[in-house]
Amino acid sequence: MLNEIKTELAKHCKLEDKKWLFFSLFDINGKILISDGSIETDKTINELTDLIYNGLLIKHEHMTKTVVVDIIEPYFQETDMTKLLSLPTKDYGLFVVNDETKKSWAILPNTKGVPDIKTALGLIKQKYGISGNVSMYSFRSERITIGL
Repeated sequence: MLNEIKTELAKHCKLEDKKWLFFSLFDINGKILISDGSIETDKTINELTDLIYNGLLIKHEHMTKTVVVDIIEPYFQETDMTKLLSLPTKDYGLFVVNDETKKSWAILPNTKGVPDIKTALGLIKQKYGISGNVSMYSFRSERITIGL
């Protein structure tokens, strides 16, 4: 699986580039097995892929039938709530950081069941129990689907 991921990534970018990646693994029925990645890193794509694969993805390798990789483009802090709420979730993801704890959460662009940013914020709040002051960022990604 690791070689297939790197081969496909190399078609879209240089493995020596420093880009942020997010991986989602799906089983034969399309059920998500794991979704994790890095919005910020100083690692190359090659190094980051190795780290995430060996740390998380390898545990699900035998069940995985599809790998989706989002190559994250630079993100932008959104301070204007009206502008943020108007962003289409088909094209934009949301990255939220708790200002005190520095914990972060993300919803990727074009995520099934997330029709708008208000829903994305609600899901992040519900799933992760966000409280306190947060900073919000929007981003785009290039999505690659790899069938195994």
